[in-house]
Amino acid sequence: MLPLITSVILVFCMATGYNPKPLKEDCSHQCGNITVPFPFGLEEGCSARRFFQLNCSDPAHSVLQYNDLFRVTNINVTEGLVGIKIDSSLVDAQFSIILKMMTPSKEPDLFVDPLESASFQWAVANLTCQLAKQNASGYACVSNNSTCISVISSSEGYVGYRCKCSAGFEGNPYIKDDCHGNLSLPVIFSLCSRRSSLPAQGRR
Repeated sequence: MLPLITSVILVFCMATGYNPKPLKEDCSHQCGNITVPFPFGLEEGCSARRFFQLNCSDPAHSVLQYNDLFRVTNINVTEGLVGIKIDSSLVDAQFSIILKMMTPSKEPDLFVDPLESASFQWAVANLTCQLAKQNASGYACVSNNSTCISVISSSEGYVGYRCKCSAGFEGNPYIKDDCHGNLSLPVIFSLCSRRSSLPAQGRR
């Protein structure tokens, strides 16, 4: 029996159709106490693609739905993870069948078997980082100090890519200039380096 709460490896991936900038301004990013960061969205034109659009059906109780079968409990952009709660009446069903039901008829199968992981991992497109960077208008890693990371399934192999802020930076790599660094780190390093270069008698 699958546990009620599962961490699906949610791999959203397509080669085309990714919009690195929301088409709508002033998008809502909160469903109760659940934060919905881009590339996900709650309204038409607020997600990077339709497949990332979620439904906040009950803000007062933080009910965020992917569809009628799955509720989203959290989204972690840094780790590329989405927490999912499955309808309790479906926990005994074969998960692969449920995933097929989740995928729209005109969309490719974008999910990876969750039995290999305790969390839903997702990718933004089924391209290699090298190919993704060649299409600047559709490249997802738009923030400075961000990097492209491969998403790999142990059963399916290479799935696609996602983005992450570079080491020493934090924020949302899918938003322009949102990866911010800790400015104190270079200063500390500089002082330490200078201290280590001083003669022993000059140190205090």
